[in-house]
Amino acid sequence: MVTPIRDILKAAVRGWGLEPAARLARAQAAWARLVGPAMAEASAPVALRGGRLLVGVTHPTVGQEIRLRRPHLVAALARELGEDVITEVVPVARRRLPAAAGGRSTTRVR
Repeated sequence: MVTPIRDILKAAVRGWGLEPAARLARAQAAWARLVGPAMAEASAPVALRGGRLLVGVTHPTVGQEIRLRRPHLVAALARELGEDVITEVVPVARRRLPAAAGGRSTTRVR
C-alpha cells in the first residue's frame, strides 16, 4: 500500500516540532478569505502561542472588529484548520504587517 504524501508530510512536521508554524501558515493563508479583503488589508495573523492566535492590526478599529467577531473567527479557523487548536483570537497593534501573498507589506492605515 502506498502512503499519501500528505500523511508523510504531516508526520515529518509533527516529528520535527513544526506543527505550530504549519498551523500559523494555514491560518495566514485562510485569513483574507475569512475576514474579507478590507479587514485583510489592515490585519494578518503574526503568531500562534498555545491556542492564542495573535493578529497584527494597523488600526484600532480593525482590532475592535476582530474582538467583536472573535467567536465567529475562532469557529471559522477551526473549520479551516480541521481542528480546534485556536481557542482565542487576539488583536495586537503593528505598524507593519508581514508581507502579503503578493510580496508587498501593508503599512499603517491612516
